[in-house]
Formats: sequence, structure tokens, C-alpha cells
Amino acid sequence: MVFKVRAPNLPTGKTAYNQQDDSFFKNVLRLYFNRIDDALLTLFNPLGGRNINSPCALYYSRLTQPAAIIDTAYRFFFDEVYFQNGMTLSNNASAEFTASISGTTMTVSAVASGTVLVGAVISGTGVTAGTRITAYGTGTGGTGTYTVSASQTVGSTTITSASPTRITVGQAGIYNFQLTATAVSGSSNPKDVWIWIRRDGTDIGYSGVPFTNNENNAHAEVNFNFNIDVEENGYIEIMWATDNLDLYFDAEAPSSPYPGHSSIVMAVNYVSNLDGITVATAP
Repeated sequence: MVFKVRAPNLPTGKTAYNQQDDSFFKNVLRLYFNRIDDALLTLFNPLGGRNINSPCALYYSRLTQPAAIIDTAYRFFFDEVYFQNGMTLSNNASAEFTASISGTTMTVSAVASGTVLVGAVISGTGVTAGTRITAYGTGTGGTGTYTVSASQTVGSTTITSASPTRITVGQAGIYNFQLTATAVSGSSNPKDVWIWIRRDGTDIGYSGVPFTNNENNAHAEVNFNFNIDVEENGYIEIMWATDNLDLYFDAEAPSSPYPGHSSIVMAVNYVSNLDGITVATAP
């Protein structure tokens, strides 16, 4: 239900009193205030929250997210939008390189700019629309081989890639971000993974959260929940790094009776505008 309450166009006052004009004027105001009362009662009754439309989003990834090099910063990427209102998911971490594809193996022979990343959508002459890089082979961001999502044959050509990592908000305010990730440990050695916040391209000091995993072939849920101020058209990226390549974020396709699971899920909710809020300079 949407209430549109606007101030009425009141009649221009006349020099002489007229009872009919006075009654009309009062009826206009009475109607206006009645509509305001109805709107407030609807908003503040026990189910009034259903009438509030505020920025929110839910993003997730159906692809496994590995690291290629230890102690190197990677962005979490999202390949699916479940819903979004007042914010957008946009591509970042672009790259341009020369490569050929045979089946599901892409061989990169030269990189002109950027880093070749798992999760990136690639495009170029002869490349099947929507193709993604799904795994590292001998390549770790530069030249070498990579696995792609669609089998095809593409001769050596210029390819561009982009990873959907930026969550951009349309309204300044305080936002709550809730990340849930599924980490998999491939060995029993202790492994650390760090997760932190990058806002508008700059890491937020002391926002890092370390997790340690020494399980072998086991899943572990990793949760990261925070509130942060974001300016209009500002964006947030979630970064991660690990000291051991045996740790990665796993996604699995549906297999009866299980519905499958995402490598990461990100819920975003608007908390408050910035009026009256003192925001310190991030360290």
C-alpha cells in the first residue's frame, strides 16, 4: 500500500468573510489531516513495517572461490542477484588479455592490463556470451591456463574480463552487511584467512577479521557482520586473503536430496541516514 499525502491547493483568501468559502476551506484542511492520520495509523500499527520501502539486497555466488597465490588480496565476487532495492551490483577488477579457448580450457598468452580472476565474465570475438572463468589451472592471474564455464573453440583473440564485486548504494547512510561464507580446508595444517572491508577502493583500517581452520576436508561456516557509513553512489567490496591454498570458499551444485549451496551470501540492509551521526575518520 502506498500513501501519497501532498499539501492541498488552498483557495486564495478574500477580503470579505463568506461562510461558504470558510466551510470549503475547512473541509479541504479536514480532508488533508484525515489522510495524514490514516497514513500514520497505518505506519505505526503492529504490521506497519510492511509499508516501509527501504534499501536492501541479497547477493550470492554459485562458484567456488579459490586463491591462486598466498597472502594476496582477492575480492569476493557475486554471480547472482536474488533481489536489490536502492543499490546495484557492478563489475570491477577488469582485465584485458590475449587468449584462446579449447573445450573448457582457456590459455592466456599475454596480459595487457589487470588480473585474470576466477569468477570473471569474459567477452571477445567468438566467446560464448556469459562465459565465466571457474578455476585456475597453471595461470594464477597472468599467463597460463584457466577453466571456463562453457565448452567452445576460440582462436587467439583479445578477451576482456570483469568480476561483479562492487555493491553500490544509491542513498547515503549507515548500512548493515552480513556475509556468510562456506570455507573448505583441504589439509589438517593450520590455515588463516583474513576478511576485511574496502570502501570506494580504500581498505578500512582495523576492519580485518582473521579465521583459523585446521580441519581436514571439512566445511566451516564463516560469518562477517558489520555496519558502515557509505556516501551516495559509494561502494563496498569484501576482500580476503589466506596463507594456505588448501583453504578456499566452496560452492556445490544441487544433488538430491540437497539443494546445493553458495560459496558466499551477502545480505545488505539500510540502517539509518547520516543526519546527526558523527562519523570518525577511518584509520
